[in-house]
Amino acid sequence: MASGAPYDEVEARRRRMARAETMQMARQRRWEKRKANIARRVTRGMVAFGLMLAGLTVYGWVSGGLGIGLFLLALLLLPMAGIAGMLLPVGGADVDAIDKAAPAELPAITESLLERQRRSLPRLAAPQLDAIEVQLAALERQLARVPADHPVAQDVGRLLGSHLPELVDRYTRIPPLQRTTLVEHDGRTPEATVIDGLKAVEAELARASAALAEADRDGLRVQGKFLEARYGEGQGV
Repeated sequence: MASGAPYDEVEARRRRMARAETMQMARQRRWEKRKANIARRVTRGMVAFGLMLAGLTVYGWVSGGLGIGLFLLALLLLPMAGIAGMLLPVGGADVDAIDKAAPAELPAITESLLERQRRSLPRLAAPQLDAIEVQLAALERQLARVPADHPVAQDVGRLLGSHLPELVDRYTRIPPLQRTTLVEHDGRTPEATVIDGLKAVEAELARASAALAEADRDGLRVQGKFLEARYGEGQGV
């Protein structure tokens, strides 16, 4: 029993480090998305301001001047156009179309769904949500390189297009005061159930990502052996 203790401690430390790294990656990804969102809004506000200014300039040139009244109005309209351009919603993934989306589109849509529902989900589920977000980022690139009828893509499509949204939807429909109440026939709370469900989703996404990366891992191993044999020590060019 004592001999296994050091290994258990090392394994527990490794898991803590992996979780901290995952959370950091998820926070960094959310920050990058927020920066991109702000940049789009600022750009759109500047474009709206510029278009309004150009329109007023052309009108003034054609009509021979704006006049004091229109000039004062322009002073009000120009900043309003810029502010309106920044405040209008920024287009994103269509969460409502998640059940009809292609597998390659689902990671981005699912990320938007979880971000929208994050405050409604248990705080204790934050590590699972962060881990799922990191897996979705990897799968978004991987699924873009495989056909929609690929077996792994089909599995991911069912998970993200149906099973995960249903899990989240059923949980959020439960009144908040009842989410921490034990269910008699289950012996668990709805909060514990949704956390366990998210853990299962995280594990399945990791499995799917590993399966999609298998060909690349094999190709890398073959290429590495070729380079060692061709250019290794004692081999000429």
